[in-house]
Amino acid sequence: MVTITYGRVEWGVSKTVPCRVCGKKLQRSTTLGQTISPFNKNADGRMKTRYEILAELKEQAKTWHPTNDVHARCVAAETESGSTS
Repeated sequence: MVTITYGRVEWGVSKTVPCRVCGKKLQRSTTLGQTISPFNKNADGRMKTRYEILAELKEQAKTWHPTNDVHARCVAAETESGSTS
């Protein structure tokens, strides 16, 4: 059986947001990516090029917002105070 490995295009994004609990700044980051493959196509049916994928990833990076916006110590303090009440 033949195995085909497609190339991956990645773009890293990092944002500084305030903690929901204490309000102090925290930094979160992620890596967005897509593969260069015959299955990754444009609206017109052509295979996406590396540059088209990079443009899409940069647009996604602008709108990305971290879902985990709480310090680990704030979560620990919240669970401790919640269990003693």
